[in-house]
Amino acid sequence: MTTKPLLDRLLSLINELTDGNKKRFAETLGIKPENVNRWINEGSLPSAEHLSNLKNKLNININWLLTGEGEKFIKSRVGYAHQKEQPSMVRKALEEYGYDKEEREYIDKLITIFRTKDAGTKSAIIQNIDTFLRVPAAEKAKKTKAG
Repeated sequence: MTTKPLLDRLLSLINELTDGNKKRFAETLGIKPENVNRWINEGSLPSAEHLSNLKNKLNININWLLTGEGEKFIKSRVGYAHQKEQPSMVRKALEEYGYDKEEREYIDKLITIFRTKDAGTKSAIIQNIDTFLRVPAAEKAKKTKAG
């Protein structure tokens, strides 16, 4: 059984990183939502594998999670590895350029993917984005030639 302080720390992570969305939190970790539900609803402890995912994918300080001691996040060489710690200037720029809340959420998701997924997944996403960006340009070029 988890202790109340550990449960509170898990809930604070879910709220901070995914606005309380347990399913999205599970997806970010690459685990089944049922696991997160067991932690929260049944008070079960995260497995060693899940603790490792928390550390490796979200830079969560496991010592903080288990004991409440130390920093919540492990600072990497380039800053914090989770989307909620984006520099405020990035968020301000997104707002200034007119990105609405939904668009900003998808940008946050993309940043999360690039920080938490393996190289193969990142490569596949990059290829899809590049293909998507080339197709409209090619269609525009065809219309210009035809017109």
